[in-house]
Amino acid sequence: MEIYCKTALSKSKLPGIEYSLNPYYGCEHSCIYCYVPSLFGIDRNEWKQVKIKRNIPNVLMRELKKKARGIVGISSSTDAYQSMEEKYGITKKCLLLLLKYDFPIDILTKSDLIVRDVEIIKEFGYAKVGVTITSMNDDILPLWEPNAPHPIRRLKAIKKFVDEGIRTYIFFGPIFPLMDENEMKYCIDEFIDAGVDEVVVDRLHTKKGIMESIGKSFTDKIKEIKKNVYGNFYENMFKKIREYEKKIDISKAWE
Repeated sequence: MEIYCKTALSKSKLPGIEYSLNPYYGCEHSCIYCYVPSLFGIDRNEWKQVKIKRNIPNVLMRELKKKARGIVGISSSTDAYQSMEEKYGITKKCLLLLLKYDFPIDILTKSDLIVRDVEIIKEFGYAKVGVTITSMNDDILPLWEPNAPHPIRRLKAIKKFVDEGIRTYIFFGPIFPLMDENEMKYCIDEFIDAGVDEVVVDRLHTKKGIMESIGKSFTDKIKEIKKNVYGNFYENMFKKIREYEKKIDISKAWE
């Protein structure tokens, strides 16, 4: 479906980012831990039905002429590089406008389609590109984030930006709440090998409906998941990850 928006750049509550830009409404990745539908008060199945903000480049162009320059976070509530972007190119059009008006950008995605725009992104005075990885375990990924590109594809994509000298990061979260220390170490080693500048660690955020969503896919493990999520699992995991601080910058996304 195509929809029309009134606003392109929204004020961001994320630290270090002034504006949010989301070219699509909804997300096909269908990650069962996603809390965005809860924030918007819509059904999770409805969120899977992606809508294209057809007029967002025109709205963005008007706003860029008036708004104060600031970092634009792309994909704060949905992925700007899901498969519909191949057909519509809405994100690409927005990038070209942001470049024209010299607005700095911070892009976070789960898709390797972002590589298509590497030549545009490297022209920005300031650009930061990240990929989200929550696990590398092929046994749980089809249930955890069923329609997202495989993490290996994301790592290959982020290496392209590393090679271009663009600042890069891995958003390591929400870490799968049953991840063991061996997988954690494997993940961090892969991130370091990819050459990224930073790893941002995040926990599972238990907004309304999240545990119910996870329970449908992990029926036999939901008790253990709840025990870890509401216990000390994430604090203990972060302490172990911080042991890598001499090799790579590590930060925590939650208070």
